[in-house]
Order: sequence, then C-alpha cells, then structure tokens
Amino acid sequence: MKSALYQGWVTHKRFATEATGDVAHEFRYRTTMPLLFLDELSEVVAQHPRWSMAGVNAVWFRRSDFGGDQGRSLENSIRDEVQLATGVRPRGRVAMLGHLRTWGFLFNPLTTFYVYAENEEDVDHVVLEVRSTPWLERHRYVLNGRESKQRFMKELHVSPFLGMDHEYVFSSTTPGEHLSLHLGNRRGEERIFDAGLSLDRVALDSTSMGKLVWRQPLMTYGVTCGIYREALKLWRKKAPFFTHPAKTPAE
Repeated sequence: MKSALYQGWVTHKRFATEATGDVAHEFRYRTTMPLLFLDELSEVVAQHPRWSMAGVNAVWFRRSDFGGDQGRSLENSIRDEVQLATGVRPRGRVAMLGHLRTWGFLFNPLTTFYVYAENEEDVDHVVLEVRSTPWLERHRYVLNGRESKQRFMKELHVSPFLGMDHEYVFSSTTPGEHLSLHLGNRRGEERIFDAGLSLDRVALDSTSMGKLVWRQPLMTYGVTCGIYREALKLWRKKAPFFTHPAKTPAE
C-alpha cells in the first residue's frame, strides 16, 4: 500500500506591500495529513474501525466533501478534470493530499491531487482544489506535474483580505519520504503572499490512524478556527478588505 500520513508544518506569510495595504503577517502550525491513493481507500479504512467510507465515523471519507460531479467517483472526477484541461485522459493512479472529515467536521482550504504516470513513479499532473472562506466556493486548477515551477491566474476569490488581480506561483515535490509544496500570490513582480507545506512521511497503519483519531481529534476544527483567528488579527491590523466580485456593483 502506497498511502501514508504526512506530518510537519504549514506556513503562511503575508508581505507588507501595496497590495496588502502594507500589512505584514505570518504564522505557522503543525499538521498531520493523509496522502491517500484513491484506489486504496477500501484497503485503508479497513485497517481501523474508526475510519470509514460507508457512513459516519470518527474519520470519514465522504465523497461530497470534495468537488466535481458528485455522480462520479472522486478518482474519475479528477481524471475528467485533467482530460477537460489537456484533451488527454490520464491512466495512472491518483493520490489525494488533504484532511478527511474528522469527528463530524471538515474544511480543506487546499486539497492536492497527484495524477501519476503509468510508471507509478512520475507525477504527470497536479490538480489543486481550492476552497474559499467564508463563501465555501471551490475551484480546481490543473497543472503540469513535470514542471518544477508554474505561474497561473487566480480565478477564485479565496480570502476577503487578498484581491483578485493576482497570479499564483506554484512548486511542489513528488511525494516521497519528504513532501513540500509552495503556493504564492504575485502581482507582476510584487510578492504578496506565500503559503507552504513541509511534511515528512509516516507509515499509515492502525497505530498511526488511531493516533489521528484520539490524539489529534480537533485537527480539522483547528484549521477553520485558525483561519478566523488570523483573519481577526488582520482586521485589527487594518488590512484592506476586498468584497467578493459577485457582490461588487457593475460599473
């Protein structure tokens, strides 16, 4: 089984620039995230009685917690997304890096899907599923998994404290003993915001799965609480507020 847990740090850094109203801010926190090969889900949840796919449990893979056509499996939904973007349907395995619903709650600001080549070693495509706060909208970006650094337009209003006139810069490593990922906001050469993951692999077995259930039961709650805690700090610093484009009056 190739699925695993990854443990390490999430970092966020906002730079004092014109785009941020000269408000700098940064924080980091520890996290544990599963990397799940989607064709192994049944095998994974069978290892621990508090993990499931079929219904409510302490840790629950629920299809509706992720985007795409809900009538399609998550794996096929990702293949559909890549085919729509590239014209070619991928045939390799699909792995998902992201939290699962834990003790009844889930919010993933970013879920990353690694679409492997048929040799099961190289990543052909990376699909980023971004979810906004507080609007809970989703958008997927399909990227070339063989390019070390990429730049593309922002298409979803993710946070009320960052504008829409940005591009993303993205880089990541193929999951191995270590996994790193970087997603930053840029406006031209202006460096606005950086977010990153730096994680190390831990075997996914009944012991590590149990630790996630009993020793880190509030992890998914903590993600959302942290978002609003940091938003309050930005508000107190008088960071500029950007209205959702759908609510901006047309000129």
